[in-house]
Amino acid sequence: MANKKRILLVEDDKRLSHMISHVLRHEGYLVTCAFDGQVALEKVNSELYDVILLDMMLPRLNGISVLEQILPEYTGVIIMMTASNDECLEADALALGVHDFITKPIRPHILVAKVKALSRLAGQAPTCRKSVFQIQDLTLNTSNRSFYLDDTPVELTEAEFSLMYYLMSHPGEILDRASIISAVRGIEYDGHDRSIDMRLSSLRKKMNDNVPPYKYIKTVRGVGYVLRE
Repeated sequence: MANKKRILLVEDDKRLSHMISHVLRHEGYLVTCAFDGQVALEKVNSELYDVILLDMMLPRLNGISVLEQILPEYTGVIIMMTASNDECLEADALALGVHDFITKPIRPHILVAKVKALSRLAGQAPTCRKSVFQIQDLTLNTSNRSFYLDDTPVELTEAEFSLMYYLMSHPGEILDRASIISAVRGIEYDGHDRSIDMRLSSLRKKMNDNVPPYKYIKTVRGVGYVLRE
């Protein structure tokens, strides 16, 4: 692979870390390992990484604490690994800017597929030449990655910005979950993934629009969402 992508693997289980790093190196990635949250922070602050694979439960600093300290400065892909089914933790991580989750036990082919899809998506420039989108009193600028609500700047995570960009690129269109997940996360919808719903909820709160009837993003029951024009 030309211009090999760099991955920081943060996993305290050394046997699992060895297995994952072996699989990724076989696929052509450059992998650096960290076995606790504090070391991960030091590496992020001293090196550039395209992808961070971050375990949720870590010694010294857990995954959420690491996220809070590296975002929003880190603009690459973050995939969290977890053995937990705690939806509140997942919601917190998504709100901070995590791109995807992978559950343990790790399935190597699924991990590789997600890394490839998300790193490819993150490296793509927007195909639309338009850089400024204005819908109602919302303004999104892809050139400087800014988002405004009635001329007031709104801080968005990378994941939220990507989602808002996709919605504002298709105003008035009913977008199903499968198309949104494919465009924003680069993966296929499995019929159960609710990460987009969590991100939409976070966006609505930031736009002071989290009580129905929604002014901006309308829920189309059983289908998906539409950005009102």
